[in-house]
Amino acid sequence: MSDVKIGVISTYPELSDYIKKIAGEMKLDLQIKEGVLEEGVSLAYQFEHQGVDVIISRGVTGKKIKKAVSVPVVSIEITSFDILQALHSAKMMGNKIAFLGHNQEFCPDFETITKILGIEVECYPYSDIYEMEEQAAKMLRSDADVMVSTGLCIYEMAKRSGANAVLVRSGYEAIFSSMRRAIELVHGIRRNQARLKRFRSVLENSNDGILIVDELKRISFINPAAQNLLETDVNHFIGRNVEELRRSSILGPLFNGTQGEEEFKEIGRKQFWVSSMPLSADDKEKDLLILFQSADRIQVMEQNLRRQLFKKGLYAKHTFKDIIGNSAVLKDTIKSAKKFAAANATVLICGETGTGKELFAQSIHNASDRRKAPFVAINCAALPENLLESELFGYEEGAFTGAKKGGKTGLFEMAHGGTIFLDEIGEMTLPVQARLLRVLQEREIMRLGSDRVIPVDVRVMAATNYELYQAVAQGNFRSDLYHRLEVLNLDIPPLRVRKEDIDLLANHFIKVFVFEEKKHVPLLSEPALEKLKKYSWPGNIRELQNVMHKYVLLFEPKQSCENLIDKLIDEKIRKTFKVRTGDENSITLKIGKLEDMERQVIEYLLSTGASIKEISELTGASRTTLWRKVKALDKAIY
Repeated sequence: MSDVKIGVISTYPELSDYIKKIAGEMKLDLQIKEGVLEEGVSLAYQFEHQGVDVIISRGVTGKKIKKAVSVPVVSIEITSFDILQALHSAKMMGNKIAFLGHNQEFCPDFETITKILGIEVECYPYSDIYEMEEQAAKMLRSDADVMVSTGLCIYEMAKRSGANAVLVRSGYEAIFSSMRRAIELVHGIRRNQARLKRFRSVLENSNDGILIVDELKRISFINPAAQNLLETDVNHFIGRNVEELRRSSILGPLFNGTQGEEEFKEIGRKQFWVSSMPLSADDKEKDLLILFQSADRIQVMEQNLRRQLFKKGLYAKHTFKDIIGNSAVLKDTIKSAKKFAAANATVLICGETGTGKELFAQSIHNASDRRKAPFVAINCAALPENLLESELFGYEEGAFTGAKKGGKTGLFEMAHGGTIFLDEIGEMTLPVQARLLRVLQEREIMRLGSDRVIPVDVRVMAATNYELYQAVAQGNFRSDLYHRLEVLNLDIPPLRVRKEDIDLLANHFIKVFVFEEKKHVPLLSEPALEKLKKYSWPGNIRELQNVMHKYVLLFEPKQSCENLIDKLIDEKIRKTFKVRTGDENSITLKIGKLEDMERQVIEYLLSTGASIKEISELTGASRTTLWRKVKALDKAIY
């Protein structure tokens, strides 16, 4: 407690002695000066100059001091026991007793005290110094035997007039309570000052420009960031009226707008994102907070965020605007997909290879309420069973040999709050299907090697390029999982049933590749487009995209686009893989090691554009085996 500097203005010597005694018991180091009314105020000024934390005084003198100084003032309150003692002393001096005191000093127990003592008291209450003087004059003119007062000056006036007088003196409880309140008050002020200092430090070190306008519409605060962003000295604006500054080219745009709205505003040659909000106190809006940030910094932050999300694969970059085509069947599909976006149920997207299943999945995600949350995609056919399981559900440290230290977060956890897209879900093995079924049923996962259940809020979208019900009939896909997935079913039309979209798609891809390759190539003519429409496009949009890329790369000046397209399509027709019989289904191999001959067969079949599924059906090899061999060949499969 010694760190609190207390100054006491005592109104009589006996009170000073009592305060010293109690201060000794409380181990307080305080200064005491004696004085009443104006003399007490003068002494309080001296304490303020000396830097005391709080002043303690009593009665009218304390009220005067509180109005005069900026230092907090604590009054020594008059207690019921103090009044009881004073009236008991007065009873010993006479029967007719007059009591002069502040309204607040006529405590609720006053009437009870008079009944206990068996006395009648004529009361002279007052609310301010002027009323006190009037009441004191009335009391002095009365025929009272004893005059009781809470103020020393009235007590002395009564004594000088020859009347019996009693001063209501403060007892131990009142003095101890005032000292304790003084200490608590100082500590509370210091806590508030420390809190305000921290808040001010936050405001001053914020990267956002901050202005505060007070209730009189004057600027009361501007932080250093505001000066840096506006590239001018703004300190001279402190205290200026907002209405006066609306015409300013520097700050004017910040005030010209609707309160509470967020919008871009131009100040000088720079763009700023500006928002404002009222600062409330005591349920009343008093101040206005204006925040602004450079549009350049916002753009950099957004780019950094996007880069981080792209690195993690947690960002869906496509929307329905990226789906090109005007055919009726495509429009119906998009219409259904938009309805699915408004729901939260599982979506099963069916379509041939290259039709754009993930494009629709990303578009549905970006049109849903989960668009600000992660979008996580994984190809279930690209990973073996054990690796796929650890990727989806994660694992704890030491779960298996080679497990990463600290464990790993699974894709379901990473997609929490958002969407997970399971491409080629038909390739998922039965054990992994069982675990996926539990996620769909219970909305919770368990990492490998863990006994802890983790709840997840994830929307599941799955895709397949063949009919899952056939896999169910063959026993390769769980029936219960199939029905869990097929809540909302979306069939993506192949390119051959919407050939009217080929014009838009082909020319769109040409524009994209012209920009990427920095090469001038004309768009396709009608005869060239008709040639494209006659082809069946087994590889769908992805195959069309590849042909257009070749067109841009191979086109030469003065070359006919029709001739080049004819050539490219003819090559596609010759290379289109079909299961043949007899000598037609033969290739020439260079005799060598068995694995080399096997590699030649796989490379040839891949060069025809055949899918892994088609190669599996032709050769009798499992898809998992083919994926492993293709990976060893370092081939990119699309």
